[in-house]
Amino acid sequence: MKRGKKESFHQVKFKKMYRKLIYSSSIVLLLLAMTACEDFFDKQPHDSTSKENILTSEKDAQTLLYGMYSGFMSSASYGKYLSVTLDIMTDASLASAGFTNQMGDLYAWKINPGTSEVGSVWANHYASIYNTNYIINNIASIEGDAENLDRILGEALAGRALLHYNLVRLFGKAYNNETASSDPGVPYITVNEIDSPVRNSVAEVYKNIVSDLEDAEVLLGDNRFYDNVIFTKDFVRGLLARVFLEMKNYDGAIAYSTLLIDSESYALSEGISFINMWLNDTGTEIIWKVGYTPTDFGAAPGYNFYNRNNANTLPMPDYIPAEWWVNSFNPSIDVRYPAYLNYTQTGFGWAGHLIYKYPTNPAYTSQGMNMPKPMRLAEMYLIRAESYAFKDDDNAAQDDISALLEKRIINHSRVTLTGDELKDFILDERKRELMFEGFYWYDLKRHNKGFERVPQANTSTANDLLITADDYRWQWPIPTSELNGNENIRQNEGY
Repeated sequence: MKRGKKESFHQVKFKKMYRKLIYSSSIVLLLLAMTACEDFFDKQPHDSTSKENILTSEKDAQTLLYGMYSGFMSSASYGKYLSVTLDIMTDASLASAGFTNQMGDLYAWKINPGTSEVGSVWANHYASIYNTNYIINNIASIEGDAENLDRILGEALAGRALLHYNLVRLFGKAYNNETASSDPGVPYITVNEIDSPVRNSVAEVYKNIVSDLEDAEVLLGDNRFYDNVIFTKDFVRGLLARVFLEMKNYDGAIAYSTLLIDSESYALSEGISFINMWLNDTGTEIIWKVGYTPTDFGAAPGYNFYNRNNANTLPMPDYIPAEWWVNSFNPSIDVRYPAYLNYTQTGFGWAGHLIYKYPTNPAYTSQGMNMPKPMRLAEMYLIRAESYAFKDDDNAAQDDISALLEKRIINHSRVTLTGDELKDFILDERKRELMFEGFYWYDLKRHNKGFERVPQANTSTANDLLITADDYRWQWPIPTSELNGNENIRQNEGY
């Protein structure tokens, strides 16, 4: 029997302290971000807190941890660029006629070292890594409750792993067992006293990610509750499943995804509960969500899909969904159709399908404001199904993909496909299930696939873009700010 939702002691404590500390932690994050682009934090503003006084107590460690979490709310993280923007860059959406050119350079693949979004993601992530390293390297020197300090350290290790994982997937090549040891990744920063670091190889970055996650798994206690805004043992296991899938370590991906699938803490949502998960940002299949609150919220990931001043005005979307994606759903029996799409009149004078995955939580006033949900139980089913399929265990893969679709499609019949058809079907289901959550762009990259946008009505620039699998821009450029401040950094090919 599935457990009902109940907040743990740490969740209650988190919410009570969140509003009090978010502003101070944001200041810490800002100070660190200011130094991120200059020799990797070897310089400090004259009016900043001295290094010796940043971490002197258990409360300081928690404040630094909140600084890490606040970084995930930014547009330069899951607030926009890592959730919706990456998939906007693909053939899944097109710029509407009259769009405001927000994120237009990335959409048109006009990517260069000076592209603002590129520099923002780099600075945001390394600033948060700075916070995690202060905790990891200094927490042993402070006094406090041992169990709580272990939790803080475990969350910091999980955060450091996730931050580097995001960076290496953007700025490095997809993991390839044959070339990973020589492919340039990103600097894996574990100590803040570093001057002009070199890029670790992709293999080295992934090795460090796995190591940090395995250490975090030991430190974090068992978690029995869904809908978390902090990193838990279950989040760590889910991220390990994701990492191992990308490394084509299918046995590892199966082992870790199974721990979450078999957990009594989570259950796939269905029917109205699935629709409400996207509206109210709560539900039994959420493993981790970015913890916005009504007073301390981050970016609005869904704004550019509706682009209206309030709920009473017609939307003027910057981006609309591609017809091929809309047509991939059966609107009469697939619950994802009403949850992800809305057919409506626009302020441009035409009616059409709009992306409705971020419909605006009633707790917020900003249009398109919903908490990003970077990890859900549905992904674990998809990870395990894909892993089984690529291990040629078709029966097990059929079981997992069928179990997911039984919660999404009325009277769904068991999937009976085999071989390559089954593999393709599972990857297509990833498109249907996870689109505009930041997975599709990565999936194309890790499977060495390109895309071509198909022009359709009510669209404008770059709606016929062709990007091949070997295009050098699948690796984002090292930003100009880092090149100017670090003589040892090497730029990606093509820029």
